[in-house]
Amino acid sequence: MDIMAHSLWSLALLPGPPSVAKVALGIAPDVTVFAASLTVQAIKGRFQPNFKTRKEMMQWYEQEDKHWVLNLYKWTHSLIIWSLVIVPIIVYSIIYVNLFPWFLLAAPLHILMDIPTHDHKSFPVEFLTPLSHYKLNGFHWSKPLVFGGNYIVLFFVEFFRVFVLKR
Repeated sequence: MDIMAHSLWSLALLPGPPSVAKVALGIAPDVTVFAASLTVQAIKGRFQPNFKTRKEMMQWYEQEDKHWVLNLYKWTHSLIIWSLVIVPIIVYSIIYVNLFPWFLLAAPLHILMDIPTHDHKSFPVEFLTPLSHYKLNGFHWSKPLVFGGNYIVLFFVEFFRVFVLKR
């Protein structure tokens, strides 16, 4: 799924007012990986090519000097890893602050939405890393039906949330 969609879904599905924290954690699994990759390329004095196809992009990332990006992607898209990070914070917040930090669920929401919207050919989501390499062969988010359908459903969810639930 694209970063804009992850941002909007975090805002639409997580309780509470819109916040930068929801958006930041909603895009964190992707931004962490691709910002690191772009930074490394810039330090090396190179730029990422303008890929014409997903296959061409994956071949570029599968090169030995860039394979670390695919490995990092596995870890940032792991429900296991995010659980290890956020569950203690949630428990602490509930016990000591008497507040549930809903924004922390934006990253796991991102991963749950990526699982069916990525295929084996383009950044498959190994959401159980490091316990398993299992990945679902979903329907890639860039396909017009998936991309358009995503924003149509998002529109109706937001419409329902704003106009029906607010009454």
